[in-house]
Amino acid sequence: MLTAPGPKPLISPADMQVVERVLNMNTGYVLDFSDRTFDEFIAHEIGIDATAPRYSVDGGSKAKRLRRILHSLAGGQQAKLLRAFSKYRESPAREGAVDLLDDEWRRSYDEIIRGLEQRVTDADNTYAASSWTGRRTIREQVAIVRGLAPVALREIDELASIVESRRFNDPITADAVQCLRELHQQLGELISAIDRGTMTRETVEAIEANRQKLAHYVREGAKLTMVAPTMTFGIMHVLAWMTGVPIDSTLESTVFGAIVGADALKSFNKKSSLAPSQESV
Repeated sequence: MLTAPGPKPLISPADMQVVERVLNMNTGYVLDFSDRTFDEFIAHEIGIDATAPRYSVDGGSKAKRLRRILHSLAGGQQAKLLRAFSKYRESPAREGAVDLLDDEWRRSYDEIIRGLEQRVTDADNTYAASSWTGRRTIREQVAIVRGLAPVALREIDELASIVESRRFNDPITADAVQCLRELHQQLGELISAIDRGTMTRETVEAIEANRQKLAHYVREGAKLTMVAPTMTFGIMHVLAWMTGVPIDSTLESTVFGAIVGADALKSFNKKSSLAPSQESV
């Protein structure tokens, strides 16, 4: 698993205590979810595989995995997931028993969600006044990065773990893995920048430069394509969609890229410049 630092947590330790109290996480559980229903809930709400090893590095309980999941998300996704948990907690259709929540805890929890949502709004207002000069508008770029950067972050993490587990010792593969590490760190920083309203064209261009470097290592024989060819090219497609640079493709890698980015891309109109054009798939 990659060791590069991820985005700085947007939920403070004090606010996390409120979240854990409201979601009954103190004993390792999350509300009245079973492992199966928790995994299904996370997948449905934010499109994440909660069983992935990267979320279990602190342990496999639902509470420990949720802490990792929350801190891996951008602000908008954090707010969406926390609001979904709140709706579930208050649902009369829920079968399990959860202790009653007093108004003070509920207000504090709701304030955390509103604060995360406000950060997204403030960032959008910052971008509205930006002098961005890319092919896409700044709002389009923000929207697609919000959707695809977390996807790319997860898939790069998984690919690097797969390659490292094979213990290849050739220099070109080592260089490719290091490039994945750099991309992982860049994407983490980009997610944080999006939430702060400080994303710049140069930040996106730096990711594209590393994507091209990764493509060079693959052409030179890095063994990424030996162990996970479709995943490798699919990741490069997701990165290309995010940076807006058309690339050559194969059918399988295009399909993989579309699958891993499906949840992020499905809200984009196909006629929008955000959606992958015919020349880029």
